[in-house]
Amino acid sequence: MVILLAIPGIALAVLKGFPLTIETHEIVHLALFLGLCFIFQKHIGVHLLDEAQKQKHLYTRIHGEWYDLNAFKHPGGPIALSLAKDRDATVLFESHHLLSALNVHQILSKYKVPKEISRHLTTLDPKDDGGHYDWAGFQNDDFVKDIKLLLHSYFSPIAKRNNCSLYQASKATPERWSLICILAMAFIGTLPFYQRGHYWTLFTTPILAWILVANYVHDSLHFSLANDWRTNAALPYCLPLLCSPWIWYHQHIIGHHSYTNVGRKDPDLAHAPQLKREHESVKWRKMHKHQGNFARFVLVWSLGSWGMNLLNDLKTHLKLSYNNVVGFRELSKRRMCFHIIGRAVYLYIMYLWPLLRLPLLKAVVFIVVPNVVFSCLFMGASQINHNLEDCSGSDKNFLKHQVITAQNFGTCSTFWFIISGGLNLQIEHHLFPFVNHCHLPFLAPGVKELCRKHGVEYKVSAGYRDAFAKHLEHTNELSKAPIAPSLPQSPHHGRQQTNTFE
Repeated sequence: MVILLAIPGIALAVLKGFPLTIETHEIVHLALFLGLCFIFQKHIGVHLLDEAQKQKHLYTRIHGEWYDLNAFKHPGGPIALSLAKDRDATVLFESHHLLSALNVHQILSKYKVPKEISRHLTTLDPKDDGGHYDWAGFQNDDFVKDIKLLLHSYFSPIAKRNNCSLYQASKATPERWSLICILAMAFIGTLPFYQRGHYWTLFTTPILAWILVANYVHDSLHFSLANDWRTNAALPYCLPLLCSPWIWYHQHIIGHHSYTNVGRKDPDLAHAPQLKREHESVKWRKMHKHQGNFARFVLVWSLGSWGMNLLNDLKTHLKLSYNNVVGFRELSKRRMCFHIIGRAVYLYIMYLWPLLRLPLLKAVVFIVVPNVVFSCLFMGASQINHNLEDCSGSDKNFLKHQVITAQNFGTCSTFWFIISGGLNLQIEHHLFPFVNHCHLPFLAPGVKELCRKHGVEYKVSAGYRDAFAKHLEHTNELSKAPIAPSLPQSPHHGRQQTNTFE
C-alpha cells in the first residue's frame, strides 16, 4: 500500500505542467484520500477498537482446558487473539498453527487457568462445545504429518531466501502487492466517471470493486495478506463493501472455516433459509420448491451483499448470535459508534450518493445495478465451492473434513484465479487459511497427490460452468420435500442428520 500511496504523488510530479482533465485530478485526489485513510486506520483507527485493547482477562478453551491469554503477545496481533475470547478455540488454534516450528502446546501451558477458576468459566454460547472433530491422535495422523511436511518443504526455501520466519514467508509476495496496487488504481480510475453517472461504469466499477475486494480484503481478514497485523486490520476498512470486518470474523473465520458444512455450526448454511435451502439442517418450506428457478437464483444472489451488510448485521447485534450459530458479544458504546459510522459509510457509498447527485430515475439505476452486479459476483464466487452434493460428507479429522467438503474449479485458469481471488482453489484455502492465496497454485499439486496417497476424495471441476451445474443440481435436489421418517430415507449419501435451522 506504500506503493499505492506513492503513485498519485509520482503522477502529479510527472504530469505537472501538462493539462489535466478534471477526472485525472479527481483520481489522484481519491488515491491520496484512500492512502491517508489507510495510514490513519493503521496507526490510529485499529488501536481504538475494543478487540485491539488490552483486557483484564482473555479466557479461551482449547482441547478442554481453559487458558488466560491476556498476557500473551500473539504474533498475529490482538484482533486475531480476541476471536478466541470466551470460546472453544480448538479449531482456530489447530488450523492456524500448521506451520509453527515451535512447541505451541508447551507455550500454551504457561497460560493455563487454575482449576478453581476454570470450573466457573463458560463459553459465550453454551452450544459452543468444540465438538464434531476427534483431536486424539491428530498430530500423529499420517495425512496431517504429510500436509505439514508439504508446507515446510514449500515455505522453508522462501523463508531462507528472505531471511524470515515460515509464517512471514506465507504472506503476500511483492508480485501480489503489485497486482493489488494495479487493481486498486484501475478501480479508483473509474470512480470520477461513476460519480458523474457514466453508464459504462454501471458494470465496470462494481466488477473492479469485487476483484479488488476478492484479492485483498479476503486475505486481510484471514490475517494472510501482510505480516503486520495493523495492515491486515486496517485495509478492509478502506473498502467496506463486503460486510463489517468484525461481523465477517464471526461469520467466516469463527463459524464457516471451523465447521464447514456442519449443520447448526456453519452459519453459511442458513443465510436466507426462507428463500433457499442449501443443507438438510435447514427446515424445508413450500417456498423452497422452486428454488432452482432462474428468477429465484437471481433474487437470492442479488440480495446476498445487502443481506450480509445490513440484515444479518442488524440481526446479529439484536440476537447476539450470527445466524443462531456463532455467539456474538455485545459491543461497548464506543465500539458501537465506530460500527455505526462504518455502516453509514457503506450506505452512502452504495445507496445514498446517487440520490444526491443524479436525477431520480437515473439514481435508482445507479443504486440497483451496481449492487446487483457486485452481489452476484460475490455469491457466484462463494456459493459453488461447498453447496454441492459431492461436498456433503464429513470426517472427524479436521484436515480431511476441509478437503471433502470443498471443491476446486478452473485450477489452470489465471482468469478465474484473479476473478475469484483464489477461491477457485477452495480446498487449499480451507486447509491453509493463514496462507496468502498467491501461494496456493504451487501447493495444490502436492495437496492433490497427498489426498490420492491417503484416500481422501479431492474434487475438481473443469471450469466454472461445470461447478455451477453441480451447485444447481444440489439446489434442485434440496428443493424436494423430505421423505417422512417412516418411509425409506432419501439417498443423500454421507450427510449427517442434524437438527434443522428454522
